[in-house]
Amino acid sequence: MGFTPAEVGAMSLWQLMVCADGWAKANSPEAAKRSNDDTADALEAMLDAAPDYIL
Repeated sequence: MGFTPAEVGAMSLWQLMVCADGWAKANSPEAAKRSNDDTADALEAMLDAAPDYIL
């Protein structure tokens, strides 16, 4: 991705994962498709698990 070790060390895990996801989407169409499918599945699972009074 092009980060120096110091830059990676200064990032939170969340920031590093967002960078890795963005890099994968920019460099691999298949990674972007997989990520979107995984996100949709995760959102659907969260909605299924939510109590009825929230929906």
